[in-house]
Amino acid sequence: MKILSVGMCFLLTAVLQVNAQVAPLRPKAGGGKETKEGNCGLLYGKDHSLTFCAPDGWQLDNGILNDQGIFAVFYPVGSSWQEAKDSGTMMYINVVGKPTDSTVAQMMAADADDAKRSAPSTQVQPGEAIKIGELAAPILRFAPGAFNRYEAVAYLGEEKVLVMFVMSSKNEEFFKKDYPAFVRLVQSYKFLSSNVTIEHK
Repeated sequence: MKILSVGMCFLLTAVLQVNAQVAPLRPKAGGGKETKEGNCGLLYGKDHSLTFCAPDGWQLDNGILNDQGIFAVFYPVGSSWQEAKDSGTMMYINVVGKPTDSTVAQMMAADADDAKRSAPSTQVQPGEAIKIGELAAPILRFAPGAFNRYEAVAYLGEEKVLVMFVMSSKNEEFFKKDYPAFVRLVQSYKFLSSNVTIEHK
C-alpha cells in the first residue's frame, strides 16, 4: 500500500490506489455536538465514502497532495505543510483497494516487511489499538522509519478498501507530543458506504 513519508511516496504492497476526493462538511462530532471549527470532511471515491474531523489545533488541507493521490492532509494550525514536514508532525488519510483474499493483518505484515526492506534500520512494532466505538484499529509504529521519521499507521479494513490513517513526525519528541491528536483523528472516522456512484458533468 502507499505510505507517504517526507513528501515522497513508495509502494509498499501491490494494491491499486483508489481515486478519492474530499468535500467539506459541517458534520457533528460524536455525541451530536458540532465541532468548534467545522474542520471536517467527506472522503469519497471508488468503493468508499467516509467522514472524519481534524482534531482541535489541526487544520485539514484537501489540496496540497492531490497530485500524489492524497486528499486529506493535516498539520498544526498556524503552520504549513512544509513546516510540518520539515520540523514537526503531519498526518494524512490514504485509501487503497483491498484484494478480496487478503486480510488487514496480511497487509500490515507486508507493510512491515517492505518498510524494513526499504530501510533496514527501521524498527516496526505494534502499537495499542485505537478504539472507535465498537471497532478497534490496529496500529503499527515505525521508528526511526524511512527518512529517519517516526511514524504510526492505523489500519481499518472495509469490504473493498483499506483505510489508513498515517502520522509522521520529524523526531520522537514531536511523535509523543502529537500522538494524542492522531488518536482523536482516527476516532473521528466513520465509514458510510462501499457503494459510491460519482456522476461526472
